[in-house]
Amino acid sequence: MQENVMQNPTELKNQQPDVPKKSKKEKKPMPKGKKMSLIWMLVCIVASVVVWIIQRFVVDPANGVEYEGISDAIGGEVFPVSEGYGSIGIIQITDTMTSVWITVGILLIFALIFRFVIFPRFKTVPTGFQAFIEWIVTCFDNMAKENVHGYAPTLGPYAFATAAFICIGTLTETLGIRPPNTDINVCIALALMTFVTIHLYGVKKKKARYLGKYKIGITVITDVAVPVSMTFRMYGSILSGFLMMALITHIIPPLTPVLPSFFYILFTLFHALIQSYVFGVLSLSFVAEAIE
Repeated sequence: MQENVMQNPTELKNQQPDVPKKSKKEKKPMPKGKKMSLIWMLVCIVASVVVWIIQRFVVDPANGVEYEGISDAIGGEVFPVSEGYGSIGIIQITDTMTSVWITVGILLIFALIFRFVIFPRFKTVPTGFQAFIEWIVTCFDNMAKENVHGYAPTLGPYAFATAAFICIGTLTETLGIRPPNTDINVCIALALMTFVTIHLYGVKKKKARYLGKYKIGITVITDVAVPVSMTFRMYGSILSGFLMMALITHIIPPLTPVLPSFFYILFTLFHALIQSYVFGVLSLSFVAEAIE
């Protein structure tokens, strides 16, 4: 009887409920947003070091001359002394011409890469980089449709092209190249392009009626004020940002070389995007006033 009651210890052990083993804590995958933030931070740090190396060892902004004070440094940036890079016939090649050619060259290279490498790989449902590119294009397209309506297919690309030139031209500052927009002649050229575009589309829309507004003398003054205001607005904005970064790099000692380069990238990128966007918006707004 007692033998029936008592059970084999091995059987008792087998009858005990299985206790789940403590599994090792699985590592949760890093959120995509956090991962992208870390990647961009790493890119900024690496770019800061690269920019500092370029500015310190490849391009010498002071040409080996130590400034006596901040006023000398700023004065050298406002009124640069350029010896030029030779001449083509009677045309003297200046720093501005060189920076404009570099900016146009960068834009052409980007255009070829996008046309023959990136665009053929685009998918029906955009993701990642493709979604970012389409978002930029959509912004300018919608901006043109809101302002100039039926002329958006031609004026949208114009606004995008001028904004791209201003943006890339301003960003060349990070490579130790004086931005072309810090020369007032470049700003005048861009403003005159918009000025001509305004009146071309005004005549295209209203024909001879468009010229009738000049019966009022004040209209001539307001029209002339458009390119003047656009010129000095962009010239003052780009030059002030350029001088601010020159001042920062002059004040901060060379013991912290990466810090000014980091500010260079962030501030210059922000400045370039803002100024290019503002110029595109103003161009479309003035054309909209002419055709309404």
